[in-house]
Amino acid sequence: MTNLERALMVAEKAHAGQSYDIYPYMYHVKQVVRIATELGYDESILVSCALHDTLEDTELSYNDIKKAFGEEVAEIVYAVTDELGRNRDERKRNTYPKIRDNWKATVVKICDRIANMQQSLEYNSRLFKMYQEENETFCSYLMSKHHPHIETNKAWVKLNTMVKNQNEKPKQNM
Repeated sequence: MTNLERALMVAEKAHAGQSYDIYPYMYHVKQVVRIATELGYDESILVSCALHDTLEDTELSYNDIKKAFGEEVAEIVYAVTDELGRNRDERKRNTYPKIRDNWKATVVKICDRIANMQQSLEYNSRLFKMYQEENETFCSYLMSKHHPHIETNKAWVKLNTMVKNQNEKPKQNM
């Protein structure tokens, strides 16, 4: 069994009973992994994608992840875990610096954002509009001159192409 298969099993058990729109939560997890796979990222990123919401939304701990998948994956998952804040904007402002400091965490967060935007485009146009409106801030907080450009660029291109294509469509459904 590969590390990714093990991570998906751990995530499925940890997210048992949770939902994502009309789907079991694993639908979202698998979409994030699929996007990272299509973009050609390495195993540590794929495993981190599978576990990206576990610290935030389940009983799984940093040490559980570290013991099962190593410190690199635990650090990536920790980095994408929302910090406390009084509202969404404050939580994101408090979280983005730790994501930005880890280029692999940045990739995981972009893949998560793409999956959320794809889902909201299909089922919740108001949520998609929120993601569109946040995109400039999201990009400005997370883009870093310290990241290996070629590695993060694939994910940024996919995200910004999606936003641009939707911005150019007629506004009839939103």
